[in-house]
Amino acid sequence: MSSDSSEHSPQGVTIVIPTLNRDGFLINALRDFVEQDHRPLEILVVDQSAEVPEDVQELASAHPELISYHRPAFRGLLKARNYGWQHARYDAIIYTDDDIRCDPDFVTKHLEALSRPNVSMVAGGLDEPYTGRPDGPPTGVFDRMTATPIPGFTPQGSFDVDHVPGGNFSMWREVAEGAGGFDEALDYGAALYEELELCLRVGKAGARLIYSGDARLTHLAAPSGGCRVEDVGRYMRSLVHNRTIVIRRNLRAPEQLSAFSHLLKLVVSHAVHYRRPEVFESALEGVKLGLAAAREAPRCTAFEAAGPVSFAVSPR
Repeated sequence: MSSDSSEHSPQGVTIVIPTLNRDGFLINALRDFVEQDHRPLEILVVDQSAEVPEDVQELASAHPELISYHRPAFRGLLKARNYGWQHARYDAIIYTDDDIRCDPDFVTKHLEALSRPNVSMVAGGLDEPYTGRPDGPPTGVFDRMTATPIPGFTPQGSFDVDHVPGGNFSMWREVAEGAGGFDEALDYGAALYEELELCLRVGKAGARLIYSGDARLTHLAAPSGGCRVEDVGRYMRSLVHNRTIVIRRNLRAPEQLSAFSHLLKLVVSHAVHYRRPEVFESALEGVKLGLAAAREAPRCTAFEAAGPVSFAVSPR
């Protein structure tokens, strides 16, 4: 797959939006995507909610050429991401969260960055309440000695990065396919580090990942829905499980020793802060399961072809 756009056949783009119980947010994100300047465009929604709100149904019915609405039987962010690239109409794919707002040139800016020579993935900029660190650490760097992804996807400009933010990134379909997709073993608890682990595998294969501050959106940080985990023990088990996979699969032996030492300190700090000694038991279980998962190849469901849901517009 070449990233060069044909002069006579503009590169189509598919936006993939996994969503779960975010009714009031999803409709505004879809309205912004419908207003995008770029064509051809597909807005592929992977909705795992119990019901589809009436306003979403009406918008999808009004724009069947743009909105491809899918309601799969499974639950899970990583499965939704894999379902998205497998069912996308176009080879240039943008992933976003459902609780976002963006300007009409959002897709255009992503495609411009993704179409640069040898670029496989693009990290987009984020405006959100908890990452405004203009003088903070470097953006999109992975600290291999602690296995810590450094975010801060807020600045303008463009430069190479180690990883992308889960709520705003783009990639070529062949990159996902060649890497074996998102590893569904990380669809555990809060699904932490899921995009990081894919980026590390893609990077090891020699691919180039860049940041584009122009391809930005506003993340509204919805207070509910999605794949949050509220219980401290369950959260720590999922964090340790997923970080163990990242460490064992992607780091060298000296880095692993340092990273596991750092992870132990993280577990201790949570146990002390929340006064929950059972956090140690949860963390130990996470390590055991994570080590077993890291020995296996990335898990990616091969989905059958499936058409989008067709919504009938209610008579008024």
